[in-house]
Amino acid sequence: MVTTIDRFANMLDLLANDVLRSLEDVPEELLNAEVAVPEANSLFAIATHLLASSRVWTLGAVGGQTLERDRDAEFAATGTIEDLRVDYGTWLSAMHEVLDGLPDSELARSTGYAPYRDDLFDAEPGVEVMTVAHALVHCIDHMAIHLGHIQVTRDTLLAGRD
Repeated sequence: MVTTIDRFANMLDLLANDVLRSLEDVPEELLNAEVAVPEANSLFAIATHLLASSRVWTLGAVGGQTLERDRDAEFAATGTIEDLRVDYGTWLSAMHEVLDGLPDSELARSTGYAPYRDDLFDAEPGVEVMTVAHALVHCIDHMAIHLGHIQVTRDTLLAGRD
C-alpha cells in the first residue's frame, strides 16, 4: 500500500531529478555565471542552496539528524553538474533511508523545529513547532519554487547563445 509519506518521497525524487535535468546541458561557465539581476544567484548556487535546505527538512527535521549548514556559503558555491549529481544522489539515498517505511502516523509528530515563517502562527493557530507533515510540505514547496528559479535563470542565460 502506498502511503502519504511514500508520495512525499516520490515528489522529492521527482523535483530533485527535475533540477538535475534542468542543468544537464548547461555549459559549466554558465552553471557558475553571475546573473545580471539584483539578488539573483548562479544556477549552481541555487541548486546548492536547494540541496542544503532539503537536507535540513528531510534529514534534520524529519530524521532527527544533526546537520551543520553554512547558508551564506551555499550562495557562493561553485562546481560542476557532476558535483550536483553526486550530492543530490547522496541526499536522495539518505532521504529514502529516513522516509521509506515511515508510517503515516508519524506525519503528526513534532519535529522540534520552529515554523519556517512567522505568519504560520496566524495562518494556523496553535502551530508552535513543525510536524513531519509541515516539514515535508515545506520542503516540496521550497524545491518547486527554486526549480522555477533554476528554469527561468537557465533560460535567461541560454537566450541568444545560438
